[in-house]
Amino acid sequence: MLASLVCHPAARAAIFTVGSDAGCTHQTLDAAIAALPASGQHEVHIAIPSLSAQAVHITSRDVTIRGGYGSCSASESSGFTTLSGQGGGQDSVITIRGSGNDVILERVNLIRGDEVNDGYGGGLDFKGTGLVILRNMGISQNFAGYGGGISFISDGGLADLRIESGTVIQLNTAQFSGGGIRLEGNVYMTMLGTNSTILGNEARGLNPDTNQPQYGYGGGIQVLAPAIVDIGSPGIGNGTIVANTARYGGGIALNVGDSNGYVQVNVFSTDRAQPTRLYGNRASNTGGAVYADARADFATGNEARFCAFDTRFDGNIAQEGSVLYLDTDNFLTDYFGAEAHLNNDNLCDSHPLRVRCGPQEQCNTIEGNRAENANGQATSGAVFTVQNDAFLTLGQLIIRDNTGGHVLHGFDDAYTFMHSLLVVGNSTTSDLLRIQDDGGSTALRDSTLAGNTIGSGNVLSINGTLEISRAIIWQPGLTTLAHNSEPLLVENTIASESDSLGGSPGARVAFPRFVDPDRGDFQLRAASPAIDYVDPVNQNPWDVIGVPRNRRLDVVPRESGLVRDIGAYERPSLLPLVLNGDFDADSNLWPATTAGVSSWDSTQNAAGAASSGSIKVTQAGTPNQQRVYGLNQCIHLPGPGIYALNGWGRAGSGGTGNRDYLYLNWELRHDGGEGCSSGPADASGDHFLSNSSNWQHPVNPKLIAISDGDWTSNSSLFITQVVTEFGITNPPTTIGWFDGITLDLQLDDTIFEDGFEPAL
Repeated sequence: MLASLVCHPAARAAIFTVGSDAGCTHQTLDAAIAALPASGQHEVHIAIPSLSAQAVHITSRDVTIRGGYGSCSASESSGFTTLSGQGGGQDSVITIRGSGNDVILERVNLIRGDEVNDGYGGGLDFKGTGLVILRNMGISQNFAGYGGGISFISDGGLADLRIESGTVIQLNTAQFSGGGIRLEGNVYMTMLGTNSTILGNEARGLNPDTNQPQYGYGGGIQVLAPAIVDIGSPGIGNGTIVANTARYGGGIALNVGDSNGYVQVNVFSTDRAQPTRLYGNRASNTGGAVYADARADFATGNEARFCAFDTRFDGNIAQEGSVLYLDTDNFLTDYFGAEAHLNNDNLCDSHPLRVRCGPQEQCNTIEGNRAENANGQATSGAVFTVQNDAFLTLGQLIIRDNTGGHVLHGFDDAYTFMHSLLVVGNSTTSDLLRIQDDGGSTALRDSTLAGNTIGSGNVLSINGTLEISRAIIWQPGLTTLAHNSEPLLVENTIASESDSLGGSPGARVAFPRFVDPDRGDFQLRAASPAIDYVDPVNQNPWDVIGVPRNRRLDVVPRESGLVRDIGAYERPSLLPLVLNGDFDADSNLWPATTAGVSSWDSTQNAAGAASSGSIKVTQAGTPNQQRVYGLNQCIHLPGPGIYALNGWGRAGSGGTGNRDYLYLNWELRHDGGEGCSSGPADASGDHFLSNSSNWQHPVNPKLIAISDGDWTSNSSLFITQVVTEFGITNPPTTIGWFDGITLDLQLDDTIFEDGFEPAL
């Protein structure tokens, strides 16, 4: 981060006013600027709603230009002033030149600047040194060859551009590069205030003389070395960098060029409730959200680095690299020229305003990005593309519902290191992750890959050095890995197919037992074999949503010292064992035993959130004393112990002798398989809930015990809702409601003493 750039000796401040009433000092903005003293920090107040044919020039001045005054005598601004370039010559709306500038633009809209095809900065053209602050600004519908909205170039020293609160840069066009903003040289730009966004800008990348493609970098922002950018604004509406287009880098492009230099862009959240977001950006070629290259055949000091923390990337489009495209293209080998790091505290500095956003599922998400060409046709491109010795690290990310050829594609000695990833629900026409060449290196740790639609026989096709550790790769019917003879390390991994990983002891096949994969919840159930799988590991101390790792569940019978779960998630606590037992909003995770007798009822509720509903079981014409079977759930037991089953029940209205009886039927199997139904039950029974027309919850739960000797990894409890018809009306109608079904583990095992008979 750069230090303060401008320091001036104290001088008497002049305040000039621009307007048509008698109290104004000047009638035009040009006249007020020309009258500014050479030294001192001055102000220009504009009391005119709009000015056309503007081409304002400021040279080496310290001035605040503020619009929106109701009159020249007003002490405060209450509106905005629009400065339009329309109607004048082909020039920027405001041009700033010289050294030591300290310029603040506030409550001013710069629109319709119309620079020439090879000109710079349609709205604002800065070349020099000093500081420019944009506060409550609109920069819109401007045109230039480079930097459609803003061109900001350092010339002879440091230059600082601060985009503060309430500033919108939108609908600007660059004929070549930098649709919204173009930065070049020794520049430091910050965009940290609230309600600021870069929206709908375009870098055409088209030579108007030949009608052939040329350049086209950075629809939202182009950053050329050695510029540095910090972006932490939560944005407005759909996000921070939104719906910009270019040939390369629809949202952001980082370019080094042929001279030595270092360029870096840092994106991070400053608002826990509203993370930074790169949304809906499009590149007709590569890098829908971000493009970074360090193209220089012989220079060794070049580096283009993109860093992001707690950021959301969604709805971005490119034919290759819909989210991120990295290309070093350097003649020298083994040189990381282009690199990107998402949630990497080791390789990226933390800004003092950065916060962890929450919930994590909404911010650290790569979602709904698409590989498409400019005509909207699907391509074989990837979400992340890494080539030519480029370097990518990904951590603590949910990567879901993206489409393309691959989620990750690396070639020409790509280096990719991934941890704490949840990769689910993506649709690829080829391998999910593909690294083509032998010279690179890949690591996949603490991650879950599952539930993807993959148009290849392999989940992973990775050449070069490869490490897979503490991972869950669950794609039934596919070969997990195609790999060449380069070094391969696989350890502590569960997969749907393990032979391609080298088999035991590094990898084994075991059902992961996710919570609700059909609805995208790939957290671990309490009885998952991935729970407490390995010894404590200091590496990657947080799971994909920020839960601390190395948290042992005491009931799980593992070897001493095994505390860490494998895969993307760490399960922090044993409960709940019953899933969706409060039936909040629906009956999900409860299949029907008898079709058509059960429904979710929003009018009745005893547990969970207010008005969250319950399950109604009803059947007409049921013979007296006959049982009607409602919904059921299969629950694997995480370890031996005494389990307490209970719930809420309510019968229909009627007299005492005319109300039905509600039960929870249970079946305990020491080895019930994955479906909790293999073989006869080892113990079974009913737990009576109610025959009252009011909600009731039994004081004493049903205690169901399984000993150390009887417990297996497939021990299970099968629970079914049952209503028994009991009434004198004719024809009879069976009816009852269930809610708040729970299964707790009793920590006190003294119940096994003195000849106690379990589960009777």
